[in-house]
Amino acid sequence: MSVNDISKFKTLFIEEATTLLNSMESIILQLEENPKNMDLIQEVFRVMHTIKGVSGMYGYTAMSELTHNAENIYDLIRNDSIELTQEILDQTLIIVDQLFALIKDEHFEKKENQQKQTELHNWCNQIIINNKNRTKKVQLKKLVREDSLVTYNVIFHTHQSIIDRRINVFYTIKDLAEIGEIKSINALPVDGEDEERWSIFVVGNFTQLDIEDALMFVFEYCIIRKVADFDVFNTEEMAKIQKELLLEEETHLSTTNNEKSDSNNKPKVKTETKLNNTESMIASIRQNMNRISVDSEKLDYLMYLVSEFITTSSQLNLSSKEKGFESIRPQIEKLDRLSKQFRNNALEIRLIPIRDMVPKFNRLVRDISNSLGKEIEFATEGMETELDKSSIDLVAEPLVHMLRNALDHGIELPEDRIAAGKDAKGTIKLKAYNSGNNIFIEISDDGKGLNRESIIKKAISKGLINKGDNLSDKDIYKLICEPGFSTASEVTAISGRGVGMDVVKQKIAEMRGELEITSIIGKGTTFTIKLQQSIAILDTLLVRSGKMKFLLPLSDVEICAQMHYENVEKRLKHATVDFEEELIPFVSLRNLFDINGDQNKMAKMIMIKKNNNKFAIFADEILGQHQAVLKPMGELVKSHEEISAASVLGNGEVAFLLDTNSINQNLYSKAI
Repeated sequence: MSVNDISKFKTLFIEEATTLLNSMESIILQLEENPKNMDLIQEVFRVMHTIKGVSGMYGYTAMSELTHNAENIYDLIRNDSIELTQEILDQTLIIVDQLFALIKDEHFEKKENQQKQTELHNWCNQIIINNKNRTKKVQLKKLVREDSLVTYNVIFHTHQSIIDRRINVFYTIKDLAEIGEIKSINALPVDGEDEERWSIFVVGNFTQLDIEDALMFVFEYCIIRKVADFDVFNTEEMAKIQKELLLEEETHLSTTNNEKSDSNNKPKVKTETKLNNTESMIASIRQNMNRISVDSEKLDYLMYLVSEFITTSSQLNLSSKEKGFESIRPQIEKLDRLSKQFRNNALEIRLIPIRDMVPKFNRLVRDISNSLGKEIEFATEGMETELDKSSIDLVAEPLVHMLRNALDHGIELPEDRIAAGKDAKGTIKLKAYNSGNNIFIEISDDGKGLNRESIIKKAISKGLINKGDNLSDKDIYKLICEPGFSTASEVTAISGRGVGMDVVKQKIAEMRGELEITSIIGKGTTFTIKLQQSIAILDTLLVRSGKMKFLLPLSDVEICAQMHYENVEKRLKHATVDFEEELIPFVSLRNLFDINGDQNKMAKMIMIKKNNNKFAIFADEILGQHQAVLKPMGELVKSHEEISAASVLGNGEVAFLLDTNSINQNLYSKAI
């Protein structure tokens, strides 16, 4: 095998291990809320078991040894030998951190990792030593417990990643044969797929843990079910069971309807799965077999190709409206429909929901609030909002710093909150939403708010402003993002050095985003990040006013109508029009952008619904629907916050995307 091949497989291992560790961290946080949930405990054990096998195979011995030791702890828990305590949950999260560190320290060379490894091994060993009864139970697992046999069914899915990881399926079958007798191996028919699924029946005197160990390297591609506590392939045994079942049924029919049949002597047949019930097993396998890893650069290039394809499709669609294209117009319309489907699919591949970051933020809030002695609830809203991969990577760091700032400076101690008439438990909220081509991410808290006078005093002492400067609240709050600025009275492990918010400002600037800070003393603070998607493709309504063309998100458009321009101009001072016996705020694009020249007698009215508010936009002409490839405008339209992006039309003209969220806020703030 070449060096490149080895490097490729290690990269796949790192991706897989990172995914598994993120999953385990999330599960541990759920277990804190519900420590008796056996399904979650089993899932932690399964993840550890998988990491143990795979890490050892790729030479990450330290990872394999640590997960093996931690796995023993959760084996004790799932077998009711010890209770899941807060200490175990805390230590498990530390183990997760150590495993992340070991992924980067492949050769286990860093002294801090070696020291932490020793501490964690000692802790795991002490837990096991303190449970002598469980130790005996573990030792007895390798002995023959009784004469009865068990029958297990394994549904094995030969996924492509098994081939990529160079796993030899032959050895998996061999390991199964060592713990019991393989009675049957059959291929399961799967329509329309190249991959295979196999049904394997194993009979012997072994435990669930034994069969999981045998399937260690392919565990995540298997469904394991205990079929019966006897050999179902033994015809004499089956005849005996059937006879007992028939006798029991006859006894049951002879009793009155109010009597309950005594089933204590009933053979222990596991009815959760049947021998011929393979469809549900296959379905549950498929749930975990439908994800692949793709390099983000490839997705960026795919989006570039998609944008070029859609632009070309728009040009072709525009040209086909001229005479002489009647014969190929159906094909062009089909191409246009396909381009939309292609667009939607490519966007779904490239975009990642913000919810994927939430487990890490949950962990951050948990750890820091515990260390500070604060009670904090972490709430989320709009986590289905999606960002492209590059934006997700960049925005993570500023969000962490803003959360730390809210945890340390924003939320008060429980006794201080009670004294201020608040609930002892504070709330930090992460909210995300779309508006046009922009993504907004907010982190807010219900803490003490920013002290305006304290910030001014500190800024004057550092020479950032002069005494007597007349600054708005917005400008004053921005001072906390200056390098080295901090109002903390002392330096702690969390904050006080004036570094965090400086990083926030820097990272958001790198993303060509904006940061806005609002605060009310005693009520709390809100940090809002405004980001532009690097490339977005949107279904829009194309309109014209004068020689300028504008785009409106089609999803925001409620209805289109028309009105005499004279009536529109008369209502400009009031900024409302009468529509369906209701006064609706409006903007005229001619007035908003100072567009001169001839205008039609009738103005086209586009009714917009945004955040449960209605308002109207008046234009000269509605040109129709348009699939727009949007690009950010940056500094070019800084003076017009109503514009969020631009798109090149099929004929080479530029159309501007109107930010309906911004227009909505401006109209209704004036109304208030």
